[in-house]
Amino acid sequence: MTSQLALSGSAILLAVGTGFAGTCGVANAVGDFPQVRYEVSGSGVAETITYQSDTGQKHIVNVPLPWSTQFTSFGGEVFVLSAEGQGQISCNIVVDGNSVFKATASGTPGRAVCSH
Repeated sequence: MTSQLALSGSAILLAVGTGFAGTCGVANAVGDFPQVRYEVSGSGVAETITYQSDTGQKHIVNVPLPWSTQFTSFGGEVFVLSAEGQGQISCNIVVDGNSVFKATASGTPGRAVCSH
């Protein structure tokens, strides 16, 4: 009786987990390779730009604006971009040609953070 109950519990857990993954898009992320573009705009120079790409986290300094980079994602990845500079600065994350997150900040320094 105990082994039968354990087997039923495992089957239920598998079914719930599979349904949750499908609902959240995890199951659909496999095989997708979206094109990602990060953009930073503002006046002058970004003191720092930090971002997550397909090869890991990057940190660059004293970057002339506007700036952009692009890469092919492996799917299911979290995209993060932050930029800091004097005055107004903006970031934008574009996935497969669609802007999915924009942010603008101003100050001394201004720091814009985008994530998707």
